[in-house]
Amino acid sequence: MFFEPAKPEHMGALLTQLYADSVDWFLLGGGANVCLPDEGLPVVVHTGAMRRMFREENQIRVWPGVTIQQLVRATSELGLSGMEKLMGVPGTLGGAIAMNAGSAEWGIWSLVKEVTLWTPDGLVSKTPDEIKPTYRNGNLGEGIILEALLAFEPRDPGLIKAEQEALLRKKSQTQPVTLSSAGCAYKNPSGDSAGRLIDSAGLKGAKVGGMSVSERHANFMVNDGSATAADFVALLEKVEDAVLQEHGVKLEREIVIVQAP
Repeated sequence: MFFEPAKPEHMGALLTQLYADSVDWFLLGGGANVCLPDEGLPVVVHTGAMRRMFREENQIRVWPGVTIQQLVRATSELGLSGMEKLMGVPGTLGGAIAMNAGSAEWGIWSLVKEVTLWTPDGLVSKTPDEIKPTYRNGNLGEGIILEALLAFEPRDPGLIKAEQEALLRKKSQTQPVTLSSAGCAYKNPSGDSAGRLIDSAGLKGAKVGGMSVSERHANFMVNDGSATAADFVALLEKVEDAVLQEHGVKLEREIVIVQAP
């Protein structure tokens, strides 16, 4: 079964019913940072139809299916600064908040003023101080994003666009942006870079089936179009074992590996 609710209230009602019926379901946004099982999944709830934004002066209320790049473009055109660091990043707002997407020094939660969550006990509104997100962890627990209020700073649209273009050029030079990947495979260890550790372990170009470690940036696993989820997991395990043996560092996955039911 594949559900695609169109509004937050539809999403909330659906999740409440699935929970009441003890149905195991998987929430899918844009699919970034996710590896789904080769066997597929029996019940998927997709946020893709929930793509509305409502401006409130220098704040925007956003539904979870809005893509990061839709929000990047919209804020740029409105002269609202804050989303520049996510230029070129795939996925949707719901997923970005759930994982606190961003760079090593910055996460999207720095823009969030409030989130409305579905929980098994009902709907709740939470502030960042209540949620306490951390690096690559939105700390939502069982909560599912229904909408979020983000705050921005007014800025000249031309300056915003220039910064976005500079960041995109840098990303294109250092990451395999034209190839198929699920994004960064690993979180950066404290004071170090996962890509550096993988590269120095001699793993650039390492391959399992149709998956390989990117020659451009070792923290990206690239699919040549023929890879299976099993290939992906086997390559991750190969990388993790080599880095542990070479550097004594246990890499922590940023990619979410979804197991078959």
